[in-house]
Amino acid sequence: MGAAARSEDQLSLEARKALESADRRLFECIAAYELVTAPGQGQATSVPRHESDQIARAQAAVETAEGEAWRLREELLGWSKPGWVPGAAFLADWFSEDDAVYDDIAPAQTR
Repeated sequence: MGAAARSEDQLSLEARKALESADRRLFECIAAYELVTAPGQGQATSVPRHESDQIARAQAAVETAEGEAWRLREELLGWSKPGWVPGAAFLADWFSEDDAVYDDIAPAQTR
């Protein structure tokens, strides 16, 4: 079990910078992964050819960066990753800005 939970405001400047760096690295890896798995997303283009080794390397980078971000969150903030939270690579595969329209759809009324 990790340390008692605390807020980012309680951390030293050095610790906050470490967390920010880990989060930035994770977002950069996700962006690179999305470029590999969905180049030209949202543009009318032909279906791109995917190189499995390139995708595997990008996905491994996301998983490594995510692991480091959660390690620091647990060490510095006492936050453990919930078991139900999907991995960042999974979310990058299935959710894009285009999917935001589904958040605005009202449920159908039933009689």
